[in-house]
Order: sequence, then C-alpha cells, then structure tokens
Amino acid sequence: MTLPRQPSLDATARPPAPASVGGLDALVEWGRRRPWWMVVGLVLAAATSVSRLPGALFNGMFDRDEAFLAVTGDVLRHGGTLYVDVIDRKPPVVPYAYALLRDLSVDVRTVRVAVALLVFLNGVVIVSLVRRLTGSRRAALFSGVLAVTGTAMFLPADAQAANFELWGLLPASMAILAVIVARSSARPWMWFAVAGAAALLAAQCKQPYIVVLVPVVYEVVRRGRDRFVSAMAAGLGALVMLVPFALVGDVRRMVRWVWTDNGDYLSGGVSIGRALLVGLGLGVVFCLFHTPMLYGVWAAARRRVRPDAVIVVWLAVSVLVLPLGLRFFGHYFQQVVPPLAVLTGLALPSARPRVWRVLTVLTAALTVVMVVSSLMHRPDLTDFRAVGRHVQRTTAPTDRILVWGALPDVYVAAERDPAGVFLHGGYLTGNWASRAEPLPDSAMAEPPFDARWDLFWTDVTARPPELVIDAARPGTDWADYGPARFPIGAWLDRCYVPEGVIDGLRLWRRDPARCPA
Repeated sequence: MTLPRQPSLDATARPPAPASVGGLDALVEWGRRRPWWMVVGLVLAAATSVSRLPGALFNGMFDRDEAFLAVTGDVLRHGGTLYVDVIDRKPPVVPYAYALLRDLSVDVRTVRVAVALLVFLNGVVIVSLVRRLTGSRRAALFSGVLAVTGTAMFLPADAQAANFELWGLLPASMAILAVIVARSSARPWMWFAVAGAAALLAAQCKQPYIVVLVPVVYEVVRRGRDRFVSAMAAGLGALVMLVPFALVGDVRRMVRWVWTDNGDYLSGGVSIGRALLVGLGLGVVFCLFHTPMLYGVWAAARRRVRPDAVIVVWLAVSVLVLPLGLRFFGHYFQQVVPPLAVLTGLALPSARPRVWRVLTVLTAALTVVMVVSSLMHRPDLTDFRAVGRHVQRTTAPTDRILVWGALPDVYVAAERDPAGVFLHGGYLTGNWASRAEPLPDSAMAEPPFDARWDLFWTDVTARPPELVIDAARPGTDWADYGPARFPIGAWLDRCYVPEGVIDGLRLWRRDPARCPA
C-alpha cells in the first residue's frame, strides 16, 4: 500500500503517481505503527553504524590531522596550554575534545565513535529540518539518511578520519534549524540566540563554518520589524559562546593563531594552476560519489521545486568557501553534505516513485562501495615504529622531542610531547602544501616569521628537546627545507650530536655539556 505524500510547504509539487516505492514504502508502513522518532532513531542508527564502521574497527591513523590532534590533545591533558605550549592554526573545540577523549583512552577509535554519535545527531537535526519545511516524514527520513551516509561517500582518509569538518556538522545544522524554528515560535529571539551560538561553535570547530552566519543574518534581515531584536539575540548568543573559551585559555592568542596570523598560509606561494586543477578534480569526484544528493540541485534548476531561500544561501556559502586559500582536500567537502541533503529532501515530496527507487538504490550502492573500500584500506600513517621504539628506549617519559618538518606521526609513535611550540614547520619556513617555490632565506627575519622564530627559540632554550628528528626527507615536499637552510642548523651543530638514521629520519641527541637543560 502506498502512503499519500504530504504536500511540501516550500515546493511546487505535482500529484504523485499511485505506485509503490518498494522497500521504502514498506519501511514507512512499518513505521506508522511505531513512534515516529523511534523509527528515525533506529534508521539513522543503522545508517551511522554501517557508514562509520571502518573508523570504529581500525586503530591506525586515517589521515595526518588525526595525528596532529592526538599530539595536541596529549599536550593539553599533560597540563599544557593551547596556543602557548602547542600552537596550530586550528580552533580550540576539537583539540580539547581530543584531550578529553584521550584521557579516557588513547585508542583513536574512541574519538571516532564520538564523531559517529555527532554524525547521527546531525542526521536527526536534518530530519527535523526537512520535516518542518515539507511536512513529509518520508522525505525527512531519507534526507537524514543522506546526511549520515554522505559523510562516508569519500575516499577512506576523508571519509573515516575524525577530522575537523565532521565535528562542525552538528552545530552548523543546528544553527539553520534554529532560524527555521524561529519562524513559527512565540519567542523567536530565543531561537536566534541559539542560531548565533551554534554558528560560532561550528566556526570554533573549523574556520570555514563561520559562513553559517550568512544564512542566519539573511533570515534576520527577512524578519521585518523585529529584525533588530533578532540580530541582537543572535549576536548575544555568539558572544555567550565565547565565554567557555575565555575561561580555559587566552582569547587574544586564540584569535591570533586561529584567525589573524594566517596570511602566509592563505596566500603565500600557492601554485594557482595546480591548486585549481586539484580543486576541480576533487569537485568532480565529490559529485560522482554523492550523485543521490545532487537531485535537489537538479530539481531546483529545472524548477520542479521551489527551495527555501535560507537553504539555498546555506548551500551557496558552503560551496563558495571551499576555494579559500586554494588548498583543497577531500574532507573540506564534508561541509557541503548537510545542505545538499536538505535540498534533496525538499525536492522529494514532488518526486515520482521511480526517482525514489533510483535514489534509494544509488545511496545504498555508493555507501556499500565506499565503506568496503575503507575497510580494505589499512589506516596506518604511523609507520615510524622503529624510531618510536628508539625514542621510548632512550628518553624518559617526561622528555620532549622536536620533529623538524610536518610529521606528527613520529610524536604519536614515540609517545613524547613536542618541543618548539609549533607542530608544523610551515610556521617557521613558510612551507605549506602547494607552495610553488621556497621563500628566500632573508624572509625568516621578516614578519611574520621573525616573531614565530622568537617563540620557538624561547621554548627550546628554556626546555631543550632531548632528541631532534629531521623529517625533511628527499622525495617529499620538505626536501628543500632541511635544517641547514635555517637558523636551527647552527643550533644543532652547537648543541647536538648526530645519532644516525632510523626509518629514513636523521636523529640528533642533545649534548648536556654544550646545551644544558
């Protein structure tokens, strides 16, 4: 028996054909006899379990961000201060979450299970959002499944790693849901406060999520006479969200490293042609892997649905922020998954049964293919076991080490805290991904590098590392950035003695006579 579709509140629907949609109709029929949110919970829990399974099974690192975060989290749980004892350009939410979870277990699967819970909750928010906009339970449930499984429709490292983008999905979607709920609420100012707080929380997971404020502001402008109250409420919500970060750290340092001291990363030395080709390629791959989620875009372009304007703005700004800095990675596209899922949910109430069948089959097939590919991919960036064992044998647990370059895997393998405050050597050398050619040596004495080198020297002079490990290996993008080119080379010659090569990495050990602690 086919259930009648409920009319879309924001779509121009044509009468559905009285045909069966197969298993989906059977699921809806089964769900009619049970509480609606129980059905949503069970379906999304099943979708989450399948799509996040590889990350929950494998203990190795799926990508380098997980290693950077593991190191940062360990420094924090050992009593260090973010942006003082360890500096990275990432916002504070995810590092503190890693610290909390690694206090429970250093097994990275603990973090991935937590991320899976956030993906599940984001699916619940998407279901609520689409149901409010269309009135269709079936479309809402399908969009929730798309939002969950869509996070796994990437290459293994981008799909299964507990990366920054996945942490920001839930608060970003919550901000949009809040402004939609405000339309029919007796206290809209309260929901705009929630929207402002949620948008800022998302940006404190990863900077590009700051664009979620754009659809929030867009809805504020549309409020008419009470737009001032709505704007004040949203702004107050955002300010209140800053309070926890002010309590646990220095807001000025956070603003510097997260928001203002990024000029050389965003604009310096990028090969524009190469970056655009990479971005175009990743965009094509994303579209192929997420074909079911593009139905809403197609339906809107063909004027088969009139999507809610806030959702269109949300999708547009999420796409437009992708090229920022001209550095592309597959997981950057995770931010686009929720608005695409919602847009498709808005189009589904007016879709023919054949469309439902095709989208259901495609979603299931792509999810299975991508999950199986992730299961076949053995995630283990930490392939520096030999050097890790050597460090553990020859240093005390409280000793620090310095890895020159951008190889946090070594810190993870060695189980030692980093020295030199910066986890990535790009801060001291300007060597970020996609740099066309090295900076001149004279640039190290100019802003912003001079101030960063001062921080580096202050730290290693006060607490010198027991070992220095050179990750500037031939055949990598660090081949032209060895220590000899920089001030650190003279320091190594003065205070350290060579100790050989392990796992392809050169080691120097501190000479206490020449470089006392």
